[in-house]
Amino acid sequence: MESVKRFAQAAYEVAAAHNALDRWDKDLADAEVVLSNADFAALVEAPQIPLNVKLEGVRTLLRDVSPQVRNFVSLLVAKRHTRRFASIRREFSRLADEKRGVARADVVTAVPLEPDRRRAVEQALAQVVGKKIVMSERIDPAVLGGVLARVGDRLIDGSTRTRLHELRNSLAVRPG
Repeated sequence: MESVKRFAQAAYEVAAAHNALDRWDKDLADAEVVLSNADFAALVEAPQIPLNVKLEGVRTLLRDVSPQVRNFVSLLVAKRHTRRFASIRREFSRLADEKRGVARADVVTAVPLEPDRRRAVEQALAQVVGKKIVMSERIDPAVLGGVLARVGDRLIDGSTRTRLHELRNSLAVRPG
């Protein structure tokens, strides 16, 4: 795990120094798609394939990403760290989000949120955490109603299911 943080930090520092966090974030996501392809993953993991062939594959398949990102991916291929790429990209994105003052929220609702309600949830979460919110939504009918949100390591539970559970507990007859 230490190498994941080390590689992500190095990538972040290069991107920040060139004022290119957004570009790197996008290019690393594109590279993750390529590296997660089973055929390409098998190519870069195969010990019998010469490194120059692997690097030519990187150059060809990542021709649309910045040269710096392509070089970074090539370094990971050469160091045999491509299996950790998804973790490195996630850590890079976390560092970039921190710099931008952005928090990612995973929101679960019983039904899809209408646009106005979605904006209201984003604003409420932004007030709670003090950062701009980038929200991803999931639908889970078990929530019944309300909103269940995870922002970083914080869980914000405004779900009807939890409220009903709390109400049931408060109404339970306790022996005297």
